[in-house]
Amino acid sequence: MRSTFGSIETTLRGLRAQQLALDTTGHNISNANTPGYSRQVVDMTATDPYAVPTMNRYQIAGQIGTGVTVTQIRRMRDQFVDRRTQYENSALGYWDAKQRNFSHLEVTLAEPADLETGSSIGYHLNEFWSALQQLGNANRADNIAVRSVVREKANNLCDSIRNTYRQLVSLQKDISAEIAVKIGRINSLAEQIAGLNAEIAKITAVGDNPNDLLDQREVLVGELSTLTAISIQSDELNRYNISISGMLLVAGDTSYHLDVEPDGSVVWAHNGMDVHFTSGELKGLLEMRDVEVQHYIDSLNEFATTLITEFNTIHGEGYDLDGNNGINFFAGTSAEDITLDSAILADDGLRRIAAAYIPAPGSWNGEVGNGENALRLAHLIKEEPLLHGTTLSDFYDSLIAQLGVDAEKAKVTHANQMTLVGHLKNMQESVAGVSLDEEMANLIKFQNAYNAAARMMTAIDEVLDRLINGTGIVGR
Repeated sequence: MRSTFGSIETTLRGLRAQQLALDTTGHNISNANTPGYSRQVVDMTATDPYAVPTMNRYQIAGQIGTGVTVTQIRRMRDQFVDRRTQYENSALGYWDAKQRNFSHLEVTLAEPADLETGSSIGYHLNEFWSALQQLGNANRADNIAVRSVVREKANNLCDSIRNTYRQLVSLQKDISAEIAVKIGRINSLAEQIAGLNAEIAKITAVGDNPNDLLDQREVLVGELSTLTAISIQSDELNRYNISISGMLLVAGDTSYHLDVEPDGSVVWAHNGMDVHFTSGELKGLLEMRDVEVQHYIDSLNEFATTLITEFNTIHGEGYDLDGNNGINFFAGTSAEDITLDSAILADDGLRRIAAAYIPAPGSWNGEVGNGENALRLAHLIKEEPLLHGTTLSDFYDSLIAQLGVDAEKAKVTHANQMTLVGHLKNMQESVAGVSLDEEMANLIKFQNAYNAAARMMTAIDEVLDRLINGTGIVGR
Protein backbone atom coordinates (compact mmCIF):
# COMPACT_ATOMS: atom_id res chain seq x y z
CA MET A 1 0.00 0.00 0.00
CA ARG A 2 1.23 3.48 -0.81
CA SER A 3 2.61 5.40 2.18
CA THR A 4 0.66 8.26 3.71
CA PHE A 5 3.78 10.35 3.39
CA GLY A 6 4.26 9.54 -0.32
CA SER A 7 2.84 12.89 -1.39
CA ILE A 8 5.66 14.67 0.41
CA GLU A 9 8.23 12.88 -1.73
CA THR A 10 6.23 13.58 -4.90
CA THR A 11 6.05 17.28 -4.10
CA LEU A 12 9.71 17.39 -3.04
CA ARG A 13 10.70 16.00 -6.41
CA GLY A 14 8.73 18.78 -8.07
CA LEU A 15 10.45 21.42 -5.95
CA ARG A 16 13.89 20.04 -6.76
CA ALA A 17 13.17 19.78 -10.50
CA GLN A 18 11.77 23.31 -10.77
CA GLN A 19 14.64 24.66 -8.68
CA LEU A 20 17.14 23.03 -11.05
CA ALA A 21 15.24 24.47 -14.02
CA LEU A 22 15.37 27.94 -12.41
CA ASP A 23 19.10 27.58 -11.75
CA THR A 24 19.72 26.55 -15.38
CA THR A 25 17.66 29.49 -16.65
CA GLY A 26 19.68 31.84 -14.47
CA HIS A 27 22.87 30.28 -15.87
CA ASN A 28 21.64 30.92 -19.43
CA ILE A 29 20.76 34.53 -18.63
CA SER A 30 24.14 35.12 -16.99
CA ASN A 31 25.96 33.82 -20.08
CA ALA A 32 23.79 35.49 -22.70
CA ASN A 33 26.81 37.47 -23.93
CA THR A 34 29.51 34.86 -23.28
CA PRO A 35 31.33 33.97 -26.56
CA GLY A 36 30.84 30.34 -27.50
CA TYR A 37 28.24 29.62 -24.81
CA SER A 38 25.49 27.16 -25.73
CA ARG A 39 22.03 27.42 -24.27
CA GLN A 40 21.22 24.67 -21.75
CA VAL A 41 17.84 22.97 -21.29
CA VAL A 42 16.60 20.85 -18.40
CA ASP A 43 14.95 17.63 -19.61
CA MET A 44 12.28 16.42 -17.18
CA THR A 45 10.39 13.14 -17.16
CA ALA A 46 7.81 11.57 -14.89
CA THR A 47 9.16 9.11 -12.33
CA ASP A 48 7.99 5.49 -12.20
CA PRO A 49 4.38 5.31 -11.03
CA TYR A 50 3.00 3.27 -8.14
CA ALA A 51 2.35 0.44 -8.07
CA VAL A 52 4.62 -1.85 -10.02
CA PRO A 53 2.59 -4.48 -11.88
CA THR A 54 2.85 -7.86 -10.03
CA MET A 55 0.58 -10.81 -9.42
CA ASN A 56 -0.03 -9.89 -5.76
CA ARG A 57 0.07 -6.11 -6.03
CA TYR A 58 -2.24 -4.01 -3.90
CA GLN A 59 -5.48 -3.42 -5.73
CA ILE A 60 -6.09 0.26 -6.49
CA ALA A 61 -7.97 2.10 -9.23
CA GLY A 62 -4.80 2.54 -11.29
CA GLN A 63 -1.20 3.54 -11.17
CA ILE A 64 -0.47 6.70 -9.21
CA GLY A 65 2.18 9.15 -10.37
CA THR A 66 5.17 9.71 -8.09
CA GLY A 67 6.40 13.04 -9.42
CA VAL A 68 9.13 14.26 -11.75
CA THR A 69 12.83 13.83 -12.16
CA VAL A 70 15.50 15.63 -14.22
CA THR A 71 17.07 13.18 -16.65
CA GLN A 72 19.75 15.53 -17.98
CA ILE A 73 20.79 19.13 -18.51
CA ARG A 74 21.10 19.18 -22.27
CA ARG A 75 23.44 21.44 -24.25
CA MET A 76 21.74 22.86 -27.34
CA ARG A 77 24.25 22.48 -30.16
CA ASP A 78 24.13 21.39 -33.80
CA GLN A 79 27.22 19.21 -34.30
CA PHE A 80 26.80 19.15 -38.07
CA VAL A 81 26.91 22.95 -38.25
CA ASP A 82 29.94 22.93 -35.94
CA ARG A 83 31.87 20.62 -38.25
CA ARG A 84 30.81 22.55 -41.33
CA THR A 85 31.87 25.82 -39.69
CA GLN A 86 35.26 24.37 -38.81
CA TYR A 87 35.77 23.29 -42.42
CA GLU A 88 34.82 26.69 -43.77
CA ASN A 89 36.92 28.41 -41.08
CA SER A 90 39.99 26.77 -42.59
CA ALA A 91 39.16 28.20 -46.00
CA LEU A 92 38.48 31.60 -44.42
CA GLY A 93 41.86 31.57 -42.65
CA TYR A 94 43.59 30.60 -45.90
CA TRP A 95 42.07 33.43 -47.92
CA ASP A 96 42.52 35.90 -45.08
CA ALA A 97 46.27 35.26 -45.11
CA LYS A 98 46.34 35.52 -48.90
CA GLN A 99 44.38 38.77 -49.21
CA ARG A 100 46.29 40.48 -46.38
CA ASN A 101 49.67 39.69 -47.90
CA PHE A 102 48.61 40.41 -51.47
CA SER A 103 47.60 43.85 -50.18
CA HIS A 104 51.10 44.21 -48.72
CA LEU A 105 52.57 43.18 -52.06
CA GLU A 106 50.56 45.83 -53.88
CA VAL A 107 51.81 48.48 -51.46
CA THR A 108 55.38 47.19 -51.77
CA LEU A 109 55.35 47.31 -55.55
CA ALA A 110 53.50 50.66 -55.42
CA GLU A 111 51.25 49.80 -58.33
CA PRO A 112 49.40 51.32 -59.97
CA ALA A 113 51.95 54.09 -59.87
CA ASP A 114 51.20 57.25 -57.94
CA LEU A 115 51.88 59.92 -60.53
CA GLU A 116 52.60 62.50 -57.83
CA THR A 117 55.12 60.56 -55.78
CA GLY A 118 56.38 58.33 -58.61
CA SER A 119 57.44 55.59 -56.23
CA SER A 120 57.03 52.53 -58.46
CA ILE A 121 59.51 50.72 -60.67
CA GLY A 122 57.14 51.06 -63.62
CA TYR A 123 57.01 54.83 -63.16
CA HIS A 124 60.80 55.18 -63.01
CA LEU A 125 61.28 52.83 -65.96
CA ASN A 126 59.03 55.02 -68.11
CA GLU A 127 60.82 58.15 -66.90
CA PHE A 128 64.19 56.61 -67.81
CA TRP A 129 62.87 55.62 -71.24
CA SER A 130 61.57 59.16 -71.86
CA ALA A 131 64.95 60.64 -70.88
CA LEU A 132 66.73 58.31 -73.33
CA GLN A 133 64.30 59.35 -76.05
CA GLN A 134 65.07 63.01 -75.42
CA LEU A 135 68.79 62.28 -75.46
CA GLY A 136 68.44 60.54 -78.80
CA ASN A 137 66.68 63.44 -80.46
CA ALA A 138 68.64 65.32 -83.13
CA ASN A 139 71.21 67.77 -81.80
CA ARG A 140 70.49 66.87 -78.17
CA ALA A 141 73.01 64.10 -77.50
CA ASP A 142 75.77 66.54 -76.53
CA ASN A 143 73.50 68.47 -74.14
CA ILE A 144 74.88 68.02 -70.63
CA ALA A 145 71.56 68.95 -69.03
CA VAL A 146 69.75 66.23 -70.96
CA ARG A 147 72.50 63.74 -70.07
CA SER A 148 72.12 64.74 -66.44
CA VAL A 149 68.42 63.89 -66.61
CA VAL A 150 69.26 60.46 -68.07
CA ARG A 151 71.68 59.72 -65.21
CA GLU A 152 69.21 60.98 -62.60
CA LYS A 153 66.34 58.90 -63.97
CA ALA A 154 68.56 55.81 -64.22
CA ASN A 155 69.73 56.30 -60.64
CA ASN A 156 66.13 56.66 -59.45
CA LEU A 157 65.25 53.42 -61.26
CA CYS A 158 68.11 51.58 -59.53
CA ASP A 159 67.06 52.94 -56.14
CA SER A 160 63.46 51.88 -56.75
CA ILE A 161 64.48 48.34 -57.75
CA ARG A 162 66.75 47.92 -54.72
CA ASN A 163 64.17 49.33 -52.29
CA THR A 164 61.44 47.11 -53.71
CA TYR A 165 63.71 44.08 -53.42
CA ARG A 166 64.50 44.89 -49.78
CA GLN A 167 60.82 45.34 -49.00
CA LEU A 168 59.96 42.00 -50.59
CA VAL A 169 62.64 40.24 -48.57
CA SER A 170 61.41 42.05 -45.45
CA LEU A 171 57.85 40.89 -46.21
CA GLN A 172 59.10 37.31 -46.44
CA LYS A 173 60.78 37.65 -43.04
CA ASP A 174 57.63 39.16 -41.53
CA ILE A 175 55.58 36.25 -42.82
CA SER A 176 58.12 33.81 -41.36
CA ALA A 177 57.81 35.53 -37.98
CA GLU A 178 54.02 35.35 -38.22
CA ILE A 179 54.23 31.64 -39.06
CA ALA A 180 56.33 31.03 -35.93
CA VAL A 181 53.72 32.85 -33.81
CA LYS A 182 50.88 30.84 -35.36
CA ILE A 183 52.73 27.57 -34.75
CA GLY A 184 53.15 28.54 -31.10
CA ARG A 185 49.42 29.23 -30.91
CA ILE A 186 48.60 25.82 -32.40
CA ASN A 187 50.78 24.17 -29.75
CA SER A 188 49.06 26.17 -27.01
CA LEU A 189 45.59 25.30 -28.31
CA ALA A 190 46.51 21.61 -28.54
CA GLU A 191 47.64 21.62 -24.89
CA GLN A 192 44.45 23.36 -23.74
CA ILE A 193 42.21 20.98 -25.70
CA ALA A 194 44.05 17.97 -24.29
CA GLY A 195 43.57 19.36 -20.75
CA LEU A 196 39.85 19.87 -21.37
CA ASN A 197 39.61 16.35 -22.83
CA ALA A 198 40.88 14.96 -19.53
CA GLU A 199 38.32 16.93 -17.49
CA ILE A 200 35.47 16.08 -19.86
CA ALA A 201 36.30 12.37 -19.71
CA LYS A 202 36.14 12.35 -15.88
CA ILE A 203 32.72 14.01 -15.83
CA THR A 204 31.33 11.91 -18.69
CA ALA A 205 32.50 8.71 -16.99
CA VAL A 206 30.19 9.34 -14.01
CA GLY A 207 27.21 10.01 -16.27
CA ASP A 208 27.08 13.82 -16.20
CA ASN A 209 27.13 16.29 -19.09
CA PRO A 210 30.16 18.65 -18.92
CA ASN A 211 28.31 21.31 -20.91
CA ASP A 212 30.42 24.36 -20.03
CA LEU A 213 33.67 22.46 -20.64
CA LEU A 214 32.35 21.32 -24.03
CA ASP A 215 31.66 24.96 -24.91
CA GLN A 216 35.17 25.99 -23.89
CA ARG A 217 36.65 23.22 -26.01
CA GLU A 218 34.52 24.15 -29.02
CA VAL A 219 35.80 27.74 -28.89
CA LEU A 220 39.41 26.47 -28.92
CA VAL A 221 38.69 24.02 -31.75
CA GLY A 222 37.08 26.82 -33.76
CA GLU A 223 40.23 28.95 -33.43
CA LEU A 224 42.41 25.94 -34.29
CA SER A 225 40.36 25.24 -37.43
CA THR A 226 41.05 28.79 -38.64
CA LEU A 227 44.78 28.15 -38.40
CA THR A 228 44.79 24.79 -40.15
CA ALA A 229 42.45 22.19 -41.60
CA ILE A 230 41.74 19.54 -38.96
CA SER A 231 39.96 16.20 -38.69
CA ILE A 232 38.08 15.37 -35.48
CA GLN A 233 36.96 12.04 -34.02
CA SER A 234 35.20 11.66 -30.67
CA ASP A 235 35.48 8.62 -28.36
CA GLU A 236 33.04 7.12 -25.85
CA LEU A 237 34.15 9.56 -23.14
CA ASN A 238 33.56 12.59 -25.38
CA ARG A 239 37.27 13.21 -25.86
CA TYR A 240 38.43 14.70 -29.17
CA ASN A 241 41.18 13.15 -31.24
CA ILE A 242 42.37 15.86 -33.63
CA SER A 243 44.68 15.28 -36.58
CA ILE A 244 46.35 17.37 -39.26
CA SER A 245 46.65 15.53 -42.58
CA GLY A 246 46.48 12.17 -40.81
CA MET A 247 48.99 12.99 -38.03
CA LEU A 248 47.60 13.30 -34.50
CA LEU A 249 47.82 16.72 -32.89
CA VAL A 250 45.64 15.78 -29.90
CA ALA A 251 45.01 12.21 -28.76
CA GLY A 252 42.78 12.18 -25.70
CA ASP A 253 44.65 14.01 -22.96
CA THR A 254 47.95 14.01 -24.92
CA SER A 255 49.05 16.77 -27.28
CA TYR A 256 51.85 16.82 -29.85
CA HIS A 257 53.87 19.89 -30.79
CA LEU A 258 54.99 21.48 -34.04
CA ASP A 259 58.38 23.11 -34.57
CA VAL A 260 59.72 25.63 -37.10
CA GLU A 261 63.07 24.63 -38.59
CA PRO A 262 65.83 27.19 -39.33
CA ASP A 263 64.98 26.95 -43.05
CA GLY A 264 61.39 27.97 -42.27
CA SER A 265 59.76 24.56 -42.75
CA VAL A 266 57.27 23.26 -40.17
CA VAL A 267 57.82 19.78 -38.70
CA TRP A 268 56.41 17.53 -35.99
CA ALA A 269 58.56 17.91 -32.88
CA HIS A 270 58.38 14.22 -31.90
CA ASN A 271 59.45 12.70 -35.23
CA GLY A 272 60.85 15.52 -37.39
CA MET A 273 58.42 14.84 -40.26
CA ASP A 274 57.13 17.72 -42.33
CA VAL A 275 53.65 19.00 -41.48
CA HIS A 276 51.39 19.02 -44.54
CA PHE A 277 48.91 21.86 -44.25
CA THR A 278 46.04 21.57 -46.71
CA SER A 279 44.14 24.73 -45.76
CA GLY A 280 43.90 27.33 -43.04
CA GLU A 281 45.90 30.45 -42.24
CA LEU A 282 49.19 28.51 -42.02
CA LYS A 283 48.73 27.14 -45.53
CA GLY A 284 48.05 30.66 -46.83
CA LEU A 285 51.08 32.12 -45.08
CA LEU A 286 53.41 29.37 -46.31
CA GLU A 287 52.17 29.80 -49.88
CA MET A 288 52.61 33.56 -49.74
CA ARG A 289 56.13 33.29 -48.35
CA ASP A 290 57.46 30.38 -50.40
CA VAL A 291 55.51 30.80 -53.65
CA GLU A 292 53.95 34.20 -54.21
CA VAL A 293 56.47 36.59 -52.63
CA GLN A 294 59.35 34.42 -53.85
CA HIS A 295 57.91 34.60 -57.37
CA TYR A 296 58.06 38.40 -57.32
CA ILE A 297 61.57 38.36 -55.87
CA ASP A 298 62.73 35.97 -58.60
CA SER A 299 60.95 37.97 -61.30
CA LEU A 300 62.46 41.22 -60.06
CA ASN A 301 65.92 39.64 -60.05
CA GLU A 302 65.35 38.36 -63.59
CA PHE A 303 64.19 41.81 -64.68
CA ALA A 304 67.19 43.56 -63.08
CA THR A 305 69.74 41.03 -64.35
CA THR A 306 68.42 41.29 -67.91
CA LEU A 307 68.36 45.08 -67.72
CA ILE A 308 71.97 45.19 -66.50
CA THR A 309 73.30 42.69 -69.04
CA GLU A 310 71.45 43.84 -72.16
CA PHE A 311 71.74 47.56 -71.44
CA ASN A 312 75.48 47.32 -70.81
CA THR A 313 75.91 45.38 -74.06
CA ILE A 314 74.18 48.03 -76.18
CA HIS A 315 75.82 50.84 -74.23
CA GLY A 316 79.24 49.32 -74.91
CA GLU A 317 78.61 49.46 -78.65
CA GLY A 318 78.21 53.26 -78.61
CA TYR A 319 80.55 56.22 -78.20
CA ASP A 320 80.74 58.87 -75.54
CA LEU A 321 81.37 62.60 -76.03
CA ASP A 322 85.12 62.00 -76.26
CA GLY A 323 84.84 59.34 -78.97
CA ASN A 324 85.56 56.47 -76.60
CA ASN A 325 83.70 53.18 -76.73
CA GLY A 326 80.95 52.90 -74.15
CA ILE A 327 81.64 51.48 -70.73
CA ASN A 328 79.24 49.58 -68.46
CA PHE A 329 76.30 51.80 -67.60
CA PHE A 330 74.93 49.63 -64.78
CA ALA A 331 76.81 47.76 -62.06
CA GLY A 332 75.69 44.80 -59.95
CA THR A 333 74.21 41.43 -60.80
CA SER A 334 70.62 41.45 -59.51
CA ALA A 335 67.85 43.53 -57.97
CA GLU A 336 69.66 43.39 -54.64
CA ASP A 337 72.71 45.39 -55.77
CA ILE A 338 71.82 47.10 -59.08
CA THR A 339 73.33 50.57 -59.32
CA LEU A 340 75.02 52.86 -61.82
CA ASP A 341 78.62 52.15 -62.68
CA SER A 342 81.05 54.22 -60.62
CA ALA A 343 82.44 55.80 -63.81
CA ILE A 344 78.98 57.01 -64.77
CA LEU A 345 78.49 58.42 -61.27
CA ALA A 346 81.84 60.23 -61.35
CA ASP A 347 82.14 63.99 -61.95
CA ASP A 348 82.86 63.45 -65.63
CA GLY A 349 80.39 60.61 -65.84
CA LEU A 350 77.92 62.55 -67.95
CA ARG A 351 80.47 62.63 -70.79
CA ARG A 352 80.89 58.85 -70.48
CA ILE A 353 77.28 58.14 -71.47
CA ALA A 354 77.58 56.50 -74.91
CA ALA A 355 74.71 58.15 -76.72
CA ALA A 356 76.30 58.05 -80.19
CA TYR A 357 76.40 55.06 -82.52
CA ILE A 358 78.17 54.40 -85.81
CA PRO A 359 77.17 51.20 -87.63
CA ALA A 360 80.72 50.68 -89.00
CA PRO A 361 83.13 50.13 -86.06
CA GLY A 362 86.15 52.41 -86.05
CA SER A 363 84.51 55.04 -88.20
CA TRP A 364 83.86 57.60 -85.48
CA ASN A 365 83.90 61.07 -87.00
CA GLY A 366 83.32 63.19 -83.96
CA GLU A 367 79.56 63.58 -84.35
CA VAL A 368 78.91 64.48 -80.72
CA GLY A 369 75.26 65.25 -81.47
CA ASN A 370 74.65 61.72 -82.71
CA GLY A 371 72.08 60.14 -80.40
CA GLU A 372 71.48 56.89 -82.24
CA ASN A 373 72.72 54.71 -79.38
CA ALA A 374 70.43 56.46 -76.94
CA LEU A 375 67.53 55.57 -79.22
CA ARG A 376 68.77 51.97 -79.39
CA LEU A 377 68.83 51.89 -75.58
CA ALA A 378 65.28 53.25 -75.43
CA HIS A 379 64.27 50.65 -78.03
CA LEU A 380 65.76 47.98 -75.77
CA ILE A 381 63.35 48.90 -72.96
CA LYS A 382 60.11 49.21 -74.89
CA GLU A 383 60.47 47.18 -78.10
CA GLU A 384 63.10 44.45 -77.81
CA PRO A 385 61.69 41.04 -76.65
CA LEU A 386 64.18 40.00 -73.98
CA LEU A 387 62.18 38.16 -71.28
CA HIS A 388 59.99 35.22 -72.28
CA GLY A 389 59.20 36.86 -75.58
CA THR A 390 58.28 40.23 -74.07
CA THR A 391 60.06 43.53 -73.59
CA LEU A 392 61.37 44.70 -70.24
CA SER A 393 58.51 47.15 -69.95
CA ASP A 394 55.86 44.60 -70.91
CA PHE A 395 57.37 41.97 -68.62
CA TYR A 396 57.08 44.28 -65.62
CA ASP A 397 53.60 45.44 -66.64
CA SER A 398 52.40 41.82 -66.94
CA LEU A 399 53.88 41.10 -63.51
CA ILE A 400 51.87 43.94 -61.99
CA ALA A 401 48.75 42.95 -63.93
CA GLN A 402 48.97 39.41 -62.56
CA LEU A 403 49.41 40.79 -59.05
CA GLY A 404 46.25 42.85 -59.48
CA VAL A 405 44.30 39.80 -60.68
CA ASP A 406 45.55 37.61 -57.81
CA ALA A 407 44.91 40.30 -55.20
CA GLU A 408 41.38 40.91 -56.45
CA LYS A 409 40.64 37.17 -56.49
CA ALA A 410 41.87 36.82 -52.90
CA LYS A 411 39.85 39.84 -51.80
CA VAL A 412 36.60 38.67 -53.40
CA THR A 413 37.00 35.06 -52.25
CA HIS A 414 37.77 36.20 -48.71
CA ALA A 415 34.64 38.37 -48.66
CA ASN A 416 32.52 35.47 -49.96
CA GLN A 417 34.02 33.12 -47.39
CA MET A 418 33.27 35.57 -44.59
CA THR A 419 29.65 35.69 -45.72
CA LEU A 420 29.42 31.88 -45.71
CA VAL A 421 31.00 31.53 -42.26
CA GLY A 422 28.73 34.29 -40.96
CA HIS A 423 25.70 32.38 -42.29
CA LEU A 424 26.85 29.18 -40.55
CA LYS A 425 27.38 31.04 -37.29
CA ASN A 426 23.88 32.48 -37.55
CA MET A 427 22.55 28.96 -38.06
CA GLN A 428 24.36 27.79 -34.94
CA GLU A 429 23.20 30.84 -33.02
CA SER A 430 19.59 30.01 -33.85
CA VAL A 431 20.09 26.71 -32.01
CA ALA A 432 22.66 27.48 -29.34
CA GLY A 433 22.14 31.19 -28.73
CA VAL A 434 20.43 32.51 -25.62
CA SER A 435 17.22 34.49 -26.20
CA LEU A 436 16.58 36.69 -23.18
CA ASP A 437 12.88 36.92 -24.05
CA GLU A 438 12.59 33.13 -24.09
CA GLU A 439 14.57 32.77 -20.87
CA MET A 440 12.39 35.34 -19.10
CA ALA A 441 9.29 33.40 -20.18
CA ASN A 442 10.88 30.20 -18.86
CA LEU A 443 11.77 31.99 -15.65
CA ILE A 444 8.12 32.86 -15.03
CA LYS A 445 7.00 29.34 -15.97
CA PHE A 446 9.44 27.59 -13.64
CA GLN A 447 8.82 30.12 -10.86
CA ASN A 448 5.07 29.49 -10.99
CA ALA A 449 5.64 25.73 -11.02
CA TYR A 450 7.95 26.02 -8.01
CA ASN A 451 5.41 28.19 -6.15
CA ALA A 452 2.68 25.66 -6.89
CA ALA A 453 4.82 22.79 -5.64
CA ALA A 454 5.61 24.78 -2.49
CA ARG A 455 1.89 25.43 -1.97
CA MET A 456 1.27 21.72 -2.45
CA MET A 457 3.83 20.98 0.24
CA THR A 458 2.02 23.37 2.57
CA ALA A 459 -1.30 21.66 1.86
CA ILE A 460 0.16 18.22 2.59
CA ASP A 461 1.69 19.56 5.80
CA GLU A 462 -1.72 20.84 6.90
CA VAL A 463 -3.34 17.49 6.10
CA LEU A 464 -0.72 15.58 8.04
CA ASP A 465 -0.98 18.00 10.94
CA ARG A 466 -4.72 17.37 11.08
CA LEU A 467 -4.17 13.62 10.82
CA ILE A 468 -1.50 13.46 13.50
CA ASN A 469 -2.54 16.14 15.94
CA GLY A 470 -6.27 16.47 15.31
CA THR A 471 -7.36 12.89 15.70
CA GLY A 472 -7.33 10.81 18.90
CA ILE A 473 -7.50 7.21 19.92
CA VAL A 474 -10.61 5.57 18.55
CA GLY A 475 -13.24 5.02 21.25
CA ARG A 476 -11.58 7.28 23.85
